[in-house]
Amino acid sequence: MMKIVAEFTFEYEAEIAKGRLESEGIEAMISNVNTPYPGLQLGKHGVQLLVNDYDLESAQMILDRPVETAEPAEPADEA
Repeated sequence: MMKIVAEFTFEYEAEIAKGRLESEGIEAMISNVNTPYPGLQLGKHGVQLLVNDYDLESAQMILDRPVETAEPAEPADEA
């Protein structure tokens, strides 16, 4: 059974989070995308990121970790 691990305002945010989970081996699915105004539908939430219930805790830990950014490479010395 799939459970909501996170909710987002925009689909691209959910896609980034989904990619983070999948890179760690956790299957994820995005739901509630085709609503005209996410978060404003009667009783519905924004874009939802779902994972299998047995992956929920691991997925939450992954999404809670800060995103590592790559350091810019130092320019090569041109001699």
